[in-house]
Amino acid sequence: MRPFDVVVVGAGPAGSTSARLLAEQGARVVLLEAHRLPRPKLCGGGLTPKAQRLIPPSALATVERWVERVELRGPRVPPIHLWEPAARIAMVERSRFDYALVEAASTAGAEIRDRERVREIVEDPLGAWIVTDRERLRAGAVVLADGEPSTLSRRLGLGGQARRLSLALEVDLPFAPGWPSDTSVLSFDVPGGFAWYFPKGGHANVGVGSYRIRDGANLRHGLDRFVRSLGLDLRDGRIAGHWIPQGLRQGSLASARVALAGDAAATADPLFGEGISYAILSGVVAAETIGDWAAGELNDLSEHDARLRRALAPALDRLGLVARAVETSITLALFAIRYSSWVRESAVGAIAGRRAPFAVDRDCRRACACTLSWSPRDRADAPAGLLHAVCSGGSARCAA
Repeated sequence: MRPFDVVVVGAGPAGSTSARLLAEQGARVVLLEAHRLPRPKLCGGGLTPKAQRLIPPSALATVERWVERVELRGPRVPPIHLWEPAARIAMVERSRFDYALVEAASTAGAEIRDRERVREIVEDPLGAWIVTDRERLRAGAVVLADGEPSTLSRRLGLGGQARRLSLALEVDLPFAPGWPSDTSVLSFDVPGGFAWYFPKGGHANVGVGSYRIRDGANLRHGLDRFVRSLGLDLRDGRIAGHWIPQGLRQGSLASARVALAGDAAATADPLFGEGISYAILSGVVAAETIGDWAAGELNDLSEHDARLRRALAPALDRLGLVARAVETSITLALFAIRYSSWVRESAVGAIAGRRAPFAVDRDCRRACACTLSWSPRDRADAPAGLLHAVCSGGSARCAA
């Protein structure tokens, strides 16, 4: 049995990103996915500029449509139309997009195995045993990105409860009749959440999400009402539900040999449930931690917990505060967006990634396939360190 340097569990954006970056560094990496690849995944599939900066060009090539405009709806407020080129959203079909990330990892040198489920992970002082339904693998480190719920992390005593958990119902439907092809809809007329309409290549993804679990029985009614407001019919699609863990988990995100990433670490944002960009960045941080450990700069991987929280917690906490304010009065929030240029610019900035940890300068252009690395704090005004984005056109720094 040939040992691996790293076993990555889960071929979503977080796992595939970690596998690619580690393989690029010369590590012997195997990426394990329980399902057949490419795997179907119902998802809104919106790539904000935050995600667009962190993916290889081959993944950006899967974009089916660019959403240029957003219509905001809410109770007792006329619709608000936003148009901001810096915050345009790329719409992808997750099966194609995720598979492009897997192929990028394979091109970098990672071994890809699908239809191989991990049953158990056992740590010891020298590494970890990974027991799959085919064989036992040996590795020095593990990136655990097996989604929600992450049963493997629970068995290891990692993760714990997400700070916020939302339930989402989604369905793929035909385009709304007469609706502009470059315009999406966000409706906040859903208790404790919102509804969305995202046009893609040949259809639209429509869904609702709410953190008020007790209102879960009413979520289907909210979806039906929103769908009918668009002139569509739920009977034309198949509804699927899933949980979105948000705001980072309250327990440890790493052990001596295992680093959590993506939904396993609950990295989605607490306002819109956006997960892809944060999952990708969590995969970057996991790869960097393992790289530093392999170089002898760290005793083990437990530092990943602190690094991931430094990278994501400030942004997630800000969005959590906004979410609570919106829930207090969505009407007031929408009026603020309509009449306050500062509020509007702040909203656009959050989508565009103008603040840490996603802000990069002009040297890091869209789809530059950045390689991000973490370094110790090297300037007085950097509170926790720096993420360096090294691109084909130069280098950029993102204060984190």
